[in-house]
Amino acid sequence: MERDSKEFFQELKLMVTDYLSARMQLIKYEFYEKTAKISAALFSSLVIVLLASLMLFFLSIALGFYLGALFESYGTGFLMVTGLYLLMLLPFIFFRKNWIEKTIINRLLEELTEKEEEEK
Repeated sequence: MERDSKEFFQELKLMVTDYLSARMQLIKYEFYEKTAKISAALFSSLVIVLLASLMLFFLSIALGFYLGALFESYGTGFLMVTGLYLLMLLPFIFFRKNWIEKTIINRLLEELTEKEEEEK
């Protein structure tokens, strides 16, 4: 009888050890998956921002030359484009915590908790 209980506890110990090892491996793979998803989202967002920035840059140059030709002074045209960007920048400076930072934080938390919501 004592031998049976000893074997039982050894078997139980082995099962618990295997379970904990498998659980740690699962946690590690979930971490890798979340890291990969966030990296992919950041990379794709970076590419979109880069391409949009280039497009905006060339459109700004074109608008500066167009306004410069209209006002017969390229300096005035480019100054007007700069003023336009300054007017668009001010709201972002004043409301950056509400708009930009909260949006980024919520997006990252959404990515991190997506797997947990799928399991429920």
